[in-house]
Amino acid sequence: MALAKMPNSIDPMKMGSSIGSTSVMGVRRQKFKLEPLKVLEPSNKKLNLPESQRIMFIIERLIKKIEIVDYISLIVNNEEKIRDLIRLSFSEEERNSSMEEKLVSMFQNHKRLIDTYNKGEFKTEDSVSSQKKDSLEHLIKSSCKDIIRVMNNKPSFFENIKIEFGKINNPQLVEFKNLMNELKELMNERLLTTPNEQKEKLDYLKELLLREKANNELINKLKDELDVAMADKEKEIQHRNDQIRRLDNDLKNVEKFSTDLIKRTKMDAEQQEASEMKASEGRKSKLQNQLNSSKQELQNLIREHREQEQILRKEKWKHETNVESLLSRYDDDMTKKQNELDEIEALYEEEKKQLQELEEKFKPLEEEYTKILEERRMQERIRRMEEESLNKKIKAAVIIQSYWRGFKLRKGLFKKKGKAKKGKKAKK
Repeated sequence: MALAKMPNSIDPMKMGSSIGSTSVMGVRRQKFKLEPLKVLEPSNKKLNLPESQRIMFIIERLIKKIEIVDYISLIVNNEEKIRDLIRLSFSEEERNSSMEEKLVSMFQNHKRLIDTYNKGEFKTEDSVSSQKKDSLEHLIKSSCKDIIRVMNNKPSFFENIKIEFGKINNPQLVEFKNLMNELKELMNERLLTTPNEQKEKLDYLKELLLREKANNELINKLKDELDVAMADKEKEIQHRNDQIRRLDNDLKNVEKFSTDLIKRTKMDAEQQEASEMKASEGRKSKLQNQLNSSKQELQNLIREHREQEQILRKEKWKHETNVESLLSRYDDDMTKKQNELDEIEALYEEEKKQLQELEEKFKPLEEEYTKILEERRMQERIRRMEEESLNKKIKAAVIIQSYWRGFKLRKGLFKKKGKAKKGKKAKK
């Protein structure tokens, strides 16, 4: 029922999540340029709407019920252990209220129903048999609901049962539980995703599909080109192998005819070596004489350079002493300057404190001064408004008086014209 009503519960989230979506979308698009896979992740990390929280609560409750159903067969078949666990999990007051017997009778009743259902032979053609089967299924469902209700109301009891019996791996229930966990993750992601993010995700996936299609076309095209290139390569390799065979044959022929050439060249090389040995001995004696003269010149240059080195060492020592004296003088000057600077900073800090004290003293006066100026501005504004109002009233009075004078003048003229007409009629 909760899953069937799921779309109606998502509508409020769509309405609420649209607030401020424009700025979020802009920021997300800038991020996706650098990290494209983050477009598949929702920006919200927590469910804020109560409808979304209720949906997740229902799914979690269903997963818990599946886990309880997985242990029901062990619970109803181990009465002694269940009694011990009831004594361990329930308080003394609950045990005194015959809670233990009620629970044990509930488990025994469920076991009897299961055994009856398993032993019964139900025929689909027989209406009585089908009604009996339906009634047994209804009773088993009601019993399961009662057991699940007890476990939900007493979670410590169920935790002790899990510790006692360990983990149960019923393949069907494990698969169903895994499916529900996947549904939970998908539903959580869907509820965290706003409509704008969903639209953006769909656009992104469409773009990926288009890219994949284009890439597949490009791959197919490159595969065709690769096949053509491989065929050309095989032809070229075959051609090169033929060339290698021909060259190998030529090389063998060359080796056969090269032995005589090697012998002749060896004799020529020995004759040339003997002549070069004679010439090299003369050059060696000449180079030995040049080496002796060069060594003599080197000794002379070493003596000259040692004398120059002594002179330069003395100059270096003088410069080092001068530099040390300058550094010591510089250190003395800097210590004096640092002392003067410390004195100036102390004076500055003292004057700064005095300035702060004066500012604190004058701050109320400044506030009072601003208040007085504000009051004067208000009085001036009121005076100007009163003057403007008075001028408007005077102008209005002048206009009214001028209209009133004109009206009286016209009225007097009208009366005079009336009297003149009456006098003319009387004379006639």
